[in-house]
Amino acid sequence: MSLAVPHRLHALDAARAGALLLGLVLHATMSFFLPFPAQDVSRSTALAMIFFVIHMFRMSLFFVLAGFFARLLLERRGVRGFVGDRAKRIGVPMVVGWLVLAPLTVGILLVGLSRTFPEVAPADAAAMAPQGIPLTHLWFLYYLCLFYVAALGLRAAAAGVDRGGGLRRGAAAVLRFVLRGRVAALVFALPLCAVLLADPAWAPWFGIQTPDTGLLPRVSAVVGFGTAFCVGWWLQRDTALLDTVRRDWAVHLTLAVVLSVICLWLTGPVPPADATALPGAPWRRTVYAISYTTGSWCWVLGLVGAALRFCAAERPVRRYLADASYWFYLAHLPIVFGLQVLMADWPLHWSLKFPLILAITFGVLLASYHYGVRPTLLGEVLNGRRVPRGRGADVAPRTATDAPHAAAPVARLDTVSKRYGATVALDAVTFDVRAGELLALLGPNGAGKSTAIGLWLGTLQADAGSVQLLGGAPSDVQRRLGIGAMLQDVSLAPMLDAREHIALAASCYAAPRTVDETVALAGIGAFAGTRYGRLSGGQKRQVQFAVAVCGRPRLLFLDEPTVGLDVQAREALWSTLRALRDDGCAIVLTTHYLEEAEALADRVAVLAKGRIVADGTVDQMRALVARRRIRCASSVPLDTVRGWPGVVDAARDARLLHVTATDAEAVVCRLFAADPALSQLDVRQASLAEALTELTAEAA
Repeated sequence: MSLAVPHRLHALDAARAGALLLGLVLHATMSFFLPFPAQDVSRSTALAMIFFVIHMFRMSLFFVLAGFFARLLLERRGVRGFVGDRAKRIGVPMVVGWLVLAPLTVGILLVGLSRTFPEVAPADAAAMAPQGIPLTHLWFLYYLCLFYVAALGLRAAAAGVDRGGGLRRGAAAVLRFVLRGRVAALVFALPLCAVLLADPAWAPWFGIQTPDTGLLPRVSAVVGFGTAFCVGWWLQRDTALLDTVRRDWAVHLTLAVVLSVICLWLTGPVPPADATALPGAPWRRTVYAISYTTGSWCWVLGLVGAALRFCAAERPVRRYLADASYWFYLAHLPIVFGLQVLMADWPLHWSLKFPLILAITFGVLLASYHYGVRPTLLGEVLNGRRVPRGRGADVAPRTATDAPHAAAPVARLDTVSKRYGATVALDAVTFDVRAGELLALLGPNGAGKSTAIGLWLGTLQADAGSVQLLGGAPSDVQRRLGIGAMLQDVSLAPMLDAREHIALAASCYAAPRTVDETVALAGIGAFAGTRYGRLSGGQKRQVQFAVAVCGRPRLLFLDEPTVGLDVQAREALWSTLRALRDDGCAIVLTTHYLEEAEALADRVAVLAKGRIVADGTVDQMRALVARRRIRCASSVPLDTVRGWPGVVDAARDARLLHVTATDAEAVVCRLFAADPALSQLDVRQASLAEALTELTAEAA
């Protein structure tokens, strides 16, 4: 299991905003190489190629991220909450935006066509405009709604047909294989490639024809963007795959550039007079389709990977633009088209007019967003909240913290000591838990982990030092209403079912999750109506987790939460914990499954003999143990190896030599010098388990 990439949502927010903002650039190029919205007197091949490349990947990128965030929202809020949120933030802007913006956009387009073709009568100019209901640039909202409905329907069908989850696990395994094998771009491209090649009306230069007119879904758009939506959905189901995407960003972007150049070479830098034609031999059409669709996916995977690599940290300006990008895209088209029509006959070079159009558009949109959208009801609809005027760009609430060490502590032990008779459970311990981080509290039995949690829960009192919980004392009832806890020894009423337990616990909180939301979040729908006493041990643990999270805790304590869970339930719980963490919840996790800490933890605190012996990230914990494990096939005598500097231990099995070393590089050099025929060399870093063993041994 690879380490989870924490705080990745900032990167994906930035990528999604980039996809939307590139739409402004794309539409601003059109008048300089196309006859609409108005044919500019200054023509530009360079802007045509910019359009080509942006159009190649932009909406596929957007729909991948839309699928990712859709499943994340569904996991957090359940079906009812998901539908309500999407109706408000997608459905309302689609309907209202169409009523307000579509007539304005079409009107400007007709004016531009009349100016470009002055010999054509107004009625004929109207006939030249796209036929059918003009969805304009808001078509993406319509297709989002279609994909949401399809996703919910398929999810419900899968739950009925694939009750054991085998098919879904198989699909996830295939996606892992495809991504890790670096053939994802080609595999994801094949469905769309087949559809485009089978369409005699396909215009190669324009790729997927923009489905901006008519309510009947277009096959190429459904297949191309639907595939992207599904990939995003499954990436959220197995977020560890984002590590792979992040790793291969440079490879994908390099391939994307190469394939884009091939496509432009095959079709030409500007649209041909016959849009459905491709110059040259028939084989060029097939090569072009494969190159175009694969290149599109290389752009998507490369840009997502680059965002994960370079934009993981939260930045106030970037967050502001990410929030503003939705409004920018909704409102920009009449402004861009109006400016293009206005400037079409100006005797200026395109290199002056194009940036001028962008500058004016961004200026108008930025001012309207900051003063007319962000602090108003419109901002609440689009972004889920209003931000008062005068507040800076850094005030938006976090969906995840990119630097937990800088976040405010939600719980703290300050030089706390606790004894049980002659036994010292905690010895002047100081450490804290920060908002939006998952802290793994590790250590052997009797190290003081349960005592620390008991002090925060208020079930124990410190002998010395201070204990803080959510800014106050654990004895304050209001503070305790901000926490949730899932402990090892829990006894719930055997005659009540999960829904009844959740409803009972939720009644203690001011703004709890609904029962349905909690059931969906905990993944216990299949047995939510079964009496607790009849559940298996693993199912009981899942119900206990549901009870712990029903109150929307700001701080969640989990003591060995996955004991008794099968592999599928355990992975589902991991995914839920990541979502809770990314939503700002602080989580304290104790576990003896060290791979669990490696997969989930932002920070690890190691307790031994009542003291904190180490505190840092998983990688920092490993770094504290300056050892490497060397494995190879070698004829060097065992006693010789044991005598080398830097060798801690050496052993041999039937086939291989195993060496533990503090200076792996020097030992490997000695091995090669002593045995030039050495083979099967493998050097690896110490695991978290090995680091924990050594740290606690040193403390003893």
